[in-house]
Amino acid sequence: MKSRFSGRRGAAVVAVAVMAAGGFVASAQAATPLGDVTKDLTYRCAFPLVGQQDVNATVNITIPDTGTTGTRIVNGDLKITATLSANIVNALRAFQTATTEGTAVADVDAAYDSKNMTLGIPGLKIAKQTVPPSGTMPVDISGPVPSLIVYKAGGVSLAAGAVFTAKVDTRKADGTPTALGVLNVPCSVKATTPPQDRSLATIAVSGSDVPPPVPGTPPSQPIDKSLTYNCVFPETGAVDVAGRITGTIPATGTVNNRVQPSLSVTATLPTSVVDVLRNNSAATVSGKGVADADNAYNGTSITVGIPGPVPSVNVPASGELTATLAPAVPSVTVGAPGTVTISAGQQLNGTFTPLKADGTPTALGTFDVPCTLNAGQDPTLGAIAFS
Repeated sequence: MKSRFSGRRGAAVVAVAVMAAGGFVASAQAATPLGDVTKDLTYRCAFPLVGQQDVNATVNITIPDTGTTGTRIVNGDLKITATLSANIVNALRAFQTATTEGTAVADVDAAYDSKNMTLGIPGLKIAKQTVPPSGTMPVDISGPVPSLIVYKAGGVSLAAGAVFTAKVDTRKADGTPTALGVLNVPCSVKATTPPQDRSLATIAVSGSDVPPPVPGTPPSQPIDKSLTYNCVFPETGAVDVAGRITGTIPATGTVNNRVQPSLSVTATLPTSVVDVLRNNSAATVSGKGVADADNAYNGTSITVGIPGPVPSVNVPASGELTATLAPAVPSVTVGAPGTVTISAGQQLNGTFTPLKADGTPTALGTFDVPCTLNAGQDPTLGAIAFS
């Protein structure tokens, strides 16, 4: 069976750029047909009380078989079904655990253009699950994955990372926390003889080389950068939108050790756009999408389209509307010394749904908002020198 799962994570590889992309969302168009991929892996996870336990997981993802230079490669959502043993479930029941849910971070290894890196991809959701009265317990984990654009022909090889970490919130039947609270569960791919095959897939990218975005001058840290995008909204058409990116990108890192950036994005919609929302009786607006981020590492450039939510914000009675986004930025580990330069990408594309005060949709329905970075700006956010 083909390990398509890797493709999706592959998108994540580009996720280094996610550091720049912050949290504005965007929609993207797939360049090639998607294929369904399934991968079975066994992890060794450390649980409170019961210690190290085996957890079997089935990963499902749809990703393209091929790609073209300069054209976006879009992946489907990642879906993982894990099975907790009766031993683990018995321990949960011993503490009156009625339900569990949480979040997860999964590592993905990627190789492209003779470069190797590992991305710790956050933002995966562990669905709420009722603890059964006996036996094993299924756990569903899912989340969107980044798209990517590469600029040189070649193969993007992907593999499941060696590490997977979960945060599990345990609750009693009345909704209050159990004595276990939130469990931190670190997992590693189980060492076996022969070793488990973590390789997922290689996306074959063809076409002539395309000039990548050219990074500018990294700003001092912490980041406080204002950028202007031109966005197309319903009724108002094309208008400029002011964005402010804040956060920190570490200046240095060590090869084979994680570096964790942090970013937040504030976007201000002009009065003309918000008037359209008000004229359609919108009380709130929320959405999702993808933000492009460019990264350059030792002569290799990749653009990553980072998916994420736009949390609901109230529509004010007058004036502009401001929304602050706090993206779940992945950690990055590289396998060789060099510098990773991170910049905000050229595209920010969103899908939004305004709602009336009673929670029903407005006449605007759900609409797409494509945005392009205005020319003449330096979108560079930072550079990490790995040694």
